[in-house]
Amino acid sequence: MKTKFKNIIIAEIGSNHDGKLSLAKKHVLAAKKCNADYVKFQMHIAEEETLKKAPSPDYFKDEDRFSYFKRINFSFKEWKKLKNFCKLNNIGFLCSPFSIKAVDIMENLGVKLYKVPSGELTNLPLLERLKKTKKHIILSTGMSNYFEIKQAAKTLKKNFSILQCTSIYPCPSSKAGLNVYENLKKKYKCEIGYSDHTLDFSSAFAFAANGASIIEKHFTLSKKLYGSDAKHSMEQKEFKF
Repeated sequence: MKTKFKNIIIAEIGSNHDGKLSLAKKHVLAAKKCNADYVKFQMHIAEEETLKKAPSPDYFKDEDRFSYFKRINFSFKEWKKLKNFCKLNNIGFLCSPFSIKAVDIMENLGVKLYKVPSGELTNLPLLERLKKTKKHIILSTGMSNYFEIKQAAKTLKKNFSILQCTSIYPCPSSKAGLNVYENLKKKYKCEIGYSDHTLDFSSAFAFAANGASIIEKHFTLSKKLYGSDAKHSMEQKEFKF
């Protein structure tokens, strides 16, 4: 099933805003100048997705994972301001939910499109909740095998796109998975795209040349920003096309 969500560029801002609405807005403006069609954020609700004593990755210097998610998440009022800011600047607002409660909040925000991150593709209760929204859903596959992708597709049944993704940070071009992308095109009658974790655009160009409908790329104002993704993201001068 073909969808209208095709031939789009997504600037994945994630949590590079570090919980600062003003910084998130600066990212939006920069992505717009780079001709991105959408900016994508992440909605982390600490109590809904992690334990207080969960091990923390080494890039969190002075805080644990729970405290980090608690600190960087916006209030509903802030999310609404950010979504409206995107609309005002004529760029699409996209956000990844990491919990069912996050979906509920985004429904109240009136989002039109969802993005499921690689780590949540096997979260079938989350997919069931998303299916009930009847909104289009973009699935990243970076941490799943073919069977798990099939289970996700079977759960959603319709209104979804799939992105080939390799969850390595950074990902070498040799592991971008163009062969996997071709297999996904054969298996599913939906839009197939690419979520890119490499450090340049060569892999994205290769996927686009082979018909990828959606290209997602990590984006930051500075690789020196705090958090998990900034140092593996493209800055404005690199992203502009």
